[in-house]
Amino acid sequence: FLHEGEESEVGIVACLNDKQQFLILRRSLMDDRSGQWTMPGGHIDPEDGSIETGAVRELREEANLTCKISDLTYLGAPKEKKYYFLTFKWSGEVNVDKPNPKTDEIEHDDYKWATIKEIKGIDDTNIPIYLLEKALEIQKEGEE
Repeated sequence: FLHEGEESEVGIVACLNDKQQFLILRRSLMDDRSGQWTMPGGHIDPEDGSIETGAVRELREEANLTCKISDLTYLGAPKEKKYYFLTFKWSGEVNVDKPNPKTDEIEHDDYKWATIKEIKGIDDTNIPIYLLEKALEIQKEGEE
């Protein structure tokens, strides 16, 4: 089990649509990073059993989207214990108004589908652009 102060792994899902747009979420006022734009993801819980399972759970909790582990492609880890995955397949309608099932807090207050150029124009974000560029390359390879 994790000790207090010890960071657990984080699983993040980059949803990429056929218009070359990524789903991004804005953190709500309950967060110390309020207003920051991020991608769906979060800490992996011990009961998840794997980083991929936790990433899929976080996508469902934060954005109301469902995807299969088999539809995830590993993109990279820009920071230690922070793992990004890519998916082109999901079901559901985006909804950020659902409270976190454990904390009952609404973690995000807005969402949008944005291109890399649009994400680069956002001041308050730490989304790693090089991983998004890699995602677009993977998408392009899949179309060939």
